[in-house]
Amino acid sequence: MSLRLRAALCAVTAGAVLAAACIGPGAAQPSAGAVERALLSVPGDSEPHTPDAYNRAVALRYFTPGAPAPAVVLVLVPGLNSGPNTLDILARQLAGRDARLEVWVVAPRATLLQDRRGIEAALAYRNPDFALGYYYGGLPIDGDTYHALSASAVSYAAYWGLDVHLRDIRAIVAEAHRRDPGAHVVLGGHSLGGILAALYAGYDFDRVPGPEPVATDHGAPAPSPGAGAHDLSGLLLLDGVPLSLIPRLTGGQYLDGVHIPLLPRIPGVRALVRRLAAPFTDVEDVARPQDSILLDVIAVYAYLRPNAASRLPFPPRDGLAITNEALLGAIFSDRMQRDLLVRASIGAPLGVFKTIPDPASIRPGGLLDLASGQPAPGHALIGWIPYTQTEPRGRVDLRAFNAAMLRPGADVTQWYVPWRLVLDLGLAAGLDTSDEFARRYVSLTQVRYTDVPVLVLGAGSGLIRRPQTAAFYLGHIATPPADRSVEILPGFTHLDIEDAVDNPAVPRILAWLGRMLH
Repeated sequence: MSLRLRAALCAVTAGAVLAAACIGPGAAQPSAGAVERALLSVPGDSEPHTPDAYNRAVALRYFTPGAPAPAVVLVLVPGLNSGPNTLDILARQLAGRDARLEVWVVAPRATLLQDRRGIEAALAYRNPDFALGYYYGGLPIDGDTYHALSASAVSYAAYWGLDVHLRDIRAIVAEAHRRDPGAHVVLGGHSLGGILAALYAGYDFDRVPGPEPVATDHGAPAPSPGAGAHDLSGLLLLDGVPLSLIPRLTGGQYLDGVHIPLLPRIPGVRALVRRLAAPFTDVEDVARPQDSILLDVIAVYAYLRPNAASRLPFPPRDGLAITNEALLGAIFSDRMQRDLLVRASIGAPLGVFKTIPDPASIRPGGLLDLASGQPAPGHALIGWIPYTQTEPRGRVDLRAFNAAMLRPGADVTQWYVPWRLVLDLGLAAGLDTSDEFARRYVSLTQVRYTDVPVLVLGAGSGLIRRPQTAAFYLGHIATPPADRSVEILPGFTHLDIEDAVDNPAVPRILAWLGRMLH
């Protein structure tokens, strides 16, 4: 889930009346059989500028208690600006359908920096005002008040690039092999997480980035026993795959920064390591920590006081007479949300709205404009129609989604996204970093030798809408056509593919894993 939350929260958006975590004590949880989850933390990449406490690789392990050793461990990576709770619903559905399958969801190391005391207190005491007071009102919790993370305190994050992220993932993959040496380990991810999984398979982990030449075979990078694909039995890419349309950064742009139309200037590596720029993104259309925090606060109000009037004194409410649950639903509803990558087929609030054009050109009738909203006749507030009463029913149950957002020990967002990762992804856009400049920073030289089964599942109303979109990546790898599958789920949004209730992705993934499971 790529949460560009400033746009999502402040621009959430037919004239018509629509008829149609941490879980607090005693709260109902979405049904997921007997599946449990546990935290795994192992030594990650030993980045020399970083305190040992943050050189950790963390994942959430979903499993059936009492089950025999797994036949398959599926390791999933969240998308841009996304925490591991974005994959909670899918992980539970998969692990709950076959006890021989464990699902491990990676938590990026930057999530270790997040201060969730306000959310945890709100849920523990079943009072969302704790969250609002802690993050916005100076309310102390256990003697501590919230302070935004200062750039100087985390200057080491300037080094958290693609190499660090992939080596952290490798530590989780290695832990899966260590715990269950007989299991197949499959790597996958959603959105940017799918791209990272693909890059992992083509990464040379035996080579530390640096200026020395890359070993070659007739002019091309030579095969390496340290290629990530050797760790894996398959790749699962969920509405995310390396794309041809992403331009590769030049050396000058990488070092000194780049201006992309409609975005502020992205700092270069020199500014990051010299502490002339904050190490984390804070851009309206990429990731803003304050918007991630605001989403968490909205979510906890929606969970604990769903039908109460929203009293938040800042956007996206802007004085609307709306319930807390309807406000959260509006942020993600594919009938209101402008951002293609933050949409779920989650229904729409009950009210009267004007229409606006859909920037993604997905909905021919346009989007509902939340800012113009009025309560439906006979109602005091813009409300939300519960999932079980909605006709036609959406694919995502808002209340189950809300509960998954707030499950303990993780978050639905990644508050802090390192600029260095964004820059490195731009450097790796051509799927080969063996040239003299790029090899100093990343070692993506083994893509052409990737030969593992690949399943790409795209969302028809998401990012990968056509099978041809995957051709760029599939054309760069050695996996034979018989072991490549690309399928599109018609009408599914970018978030539906990981959060739908009756999710066709689940049986399809299990069928693909069938030979390994049996």
